[in-house]
Amino acid sequence: MDTMNEQEYCKKVQEVFEFLLSSSCHIHDDTLYHKLLDSLNGKMIIPEFAESCGVIDFLQRAGNNTDISPDTLVFAVQLVEKLVSKLELPGIHLENMSVLIETVALRTSVDNLSVFCALFTTMTTILQCPCIKEFCLNIDFQDILKKSFDILKEERSIFLSRAVSEFICSLFSSKMAESQEAKKLLKELQTIIVNFDRDGSQRVLSPSMLCSLRVLEKAPHLFNDSFAEILDVLIILMKIGSTQSSTTAARCLHSLCLQCQDRAKSERVKSLVTEAIETVDIVKGLHIAKVLYPLQLLERSSLENTILEPLQMLDKTNHSPAMHSSLPAVSLSLTIVNDCNIQKLEACKCVAEVLKMTENRPDDFTGSGCYSFTGSSKLQIKCLDYLGSYTSKEVMLSVISSISNIVSYTTEHMIYGKCLLCLCRLLPEVLCSSCYSSERSTVKSDLSKIKESVQRNFCSVEWEFRDTSCEFVRNLMDKHKDKEGVIQWMLDSRFHVFACQAVGDGESYVRATSLSTLQTVLLSSYRTNLLQDMNTTIDEIISQILDVCKTDSEAFPRRSAARLLHHCLLDLSYLLHPDSIQCIAQCFSTSLPSDFDWEVKLIVVEFWCAILKRCFDADLDKETSDQPLGIVVSLDCLKNEKDGKRGYVSISSAINVLLKLSCDYDPSVSERVCQELCWICETLEKFVLKISSATNDDNRSDWCVCAHCSQLITELLNRMTEGKEKTRNDSVFKTDYDSNAVSLLDDILLLDRSQDNNDEDNAIDCY
Repeated sequence: MDTMNEQEYCKKVQEVFEFLLSSSCHIHDDTLYHKLLDSLNGKMIIPEFAESCGVIDFLQRAGNNTDISPDTLVFAVQLVEKLVSKLELPGIHLENMSVLIETVALRTSVDNLSVFCALFTTMTTILQCPCIKEFCLNIDFQDILKKSFDILKEERSIFLSRAVSEFICSLFSSKMAESQEAKKLLKELQTIIVNFDRDGSQRVLSPSMLCSLRVLEKAPHLFNDSFAEILDVLIILMKIGSTQSSTTAARCLHSLCLQCQDRAKSERVKSLVTEAIETVDIVKGLHIAKVLYPLQLLERSSLENTILEPLQMLDKTNHSPAMHSSLPAVSLSLTIVNDCNIQKLEACKCVAEVLKMTENRPDDFTGSGCYSFTGSSKLQIKCLDYLGSYTSKEVMLSVISSISNIVSYTTEHMIYGKCLLCLCRLLPEVLCSSCYSSERSTVKSDLSKIKESVQRNFCSVEWEFRDTSCEFVRNLMDKHKDKEGVIQWMLDSRFHVFACQAVGDGESYVRATSLSTLQTVLLSSYRTNLLQDMNTTIDEIISQILDVCKTDSEAFPRRSAARLLHHCLLDLSYLLHPDSIQCIAQCFSTSLPSDFDWEVKLIVVEFWCAILKRCFDADLDKETSDQPLGIVVSLDCLKNEKDGKRGYVSISSAINVLLKLSCDYDPSVSERVCQELCWICETLEKFVLKISSATNDDNRSDWCVCAHCSQLITELLNRMTEGKEKTRNDSVFKTDYDSNAVSLLDDILLLDRSQDNNDEDNAIDCY
């Protein structure tokens, strides 16, 4: 920022501060405050600049102004947070800011919740700053701590209680933890825990109790004086408290045990926790076990027994009526097995058995007592999530059998999708197993049943089932392209044909997935199978995809179609007819760069950048057996006149499209192009230098260096350099406020000049 702009900015900032301090200040859109805060935070790089802009004076006056609006007061407090955490301020400036904080804390009504939330958030940040001790010298820290704890006891607002609690917890990890004020507060926290109501009536913890326990969890060494009393309270909380209270107590007990130097005390903690888990109800015990499992307070084998107990309790031969009451416990147990990633044989057997109990239709009441599990989608999802990541060989065939039954009747596409994901992972091992070739095994019939269900769902009335079926084919190709048995099973089922024929589906999501699947198949070594089974050619498919790019009304299919064409031209050009190559290049030069969807335009940028990288790295105008894609400087000048202009893409076309998109209205597109133009310019500069300094003898480039092409390259380079500079200066990919901070100040001052400050129509909408 030059001197004149700096002076203008400082003057405008001072005018804005005068407006904010006035009684007539009414800003309905708090986004302006946030934008101003961000702008000042970016500009205030030295304390002197903050002073010249009037920031210090504003903060000093804000503390003494009783007419200031709550929103402006919040802004002032947040500004203190930014400055103290960022700058090394002189003592006098620090004193002014600490006075503001003290004034807000002790003289402002607690009813201004937003002000106090901002205050304690700011204090939490300042506690971690190097200047915290100097900052606190200028304030009545004792009164501020007392005020904070009183607010917790009053339970005014969950957001305010959370901000105060965070402030108090941060206090004991800061340089102020050893201060007398902090030690006095610590005694109050200890008293709250020790005097906790033990008769069981206080099941929900108060904010002050929760805050005390948070400090205990983070700094257990501070509570050594009350170890025995606190241990008793925590064990009682585990037994009689709510689920939240029990899990909070469990974390605190873990912290106590970690810092305990006395082995006898540590063993006592573990013994009491084990006893508590055994005495509480099974659901609460599961919640406690989930918290303790990753912490390793107790032996993991012991906790695993607790977690798996609801699953092991199921009588797998006689589904007793007592099992009905365990449904919540079974569901929670499955959740914990997933969350804790317990990948062990015993857990896998239990999960597979639960899945088997759910595999029948909900209206199939076979088997006494299994009604609560039959068709339970909630349990099925949890079982399939687990089995999709880990399945032991011992239960693999049982899982396949369950999947075959579930996919044949389920009406929930999410269940159907998870079944196919699980099958996709298991299929290679199943097809290679000895059971698959055994006459007595049912696995072949199970896979046949799954095959029929998937084929049927390609024609389902519900688009989600059609989409999931297409996705299944893509997953098989992506994950198992090197496994001949899996691919052959898929080809025999004709899944690839059904998936690729869905390009014309009536639902846009299905069309998009079908196109992605088609891309995966075409880029694989099995494209010949697809073309033969569909009785078509790759050029006919390209023609169909080009129509999607030009005519489809939805963005998702156009994105997938553009990606497919991109990869086909770069990776399969040796299979394409020259006319197809020319049509793809034309599409990426005309229709796609004008698409309304920003992601489509990003694919265009990626396409042309890939073309340019290829032509810069390889010989230009030179066709080889493995890479016949022709790239020329301009279609107007070809070395092979006999080929005309068919089957070539040109550098000039690529650069013209990129220059056009560099001015795109969408920031993500213009910014990406700006980044790419840097390396393109550097490469062209090197080439221009090379041909200008070369002699007739050594100027043997496969690039066409005729007068027309040489002049064209120089012109393109000049245009790119101009475009790059213009983009940098105009900052087209930033908001107006980001690129011109003064305009933000002008918009705020417009509110001051407004005739009707209460008219919300005059508020500036920054979104």
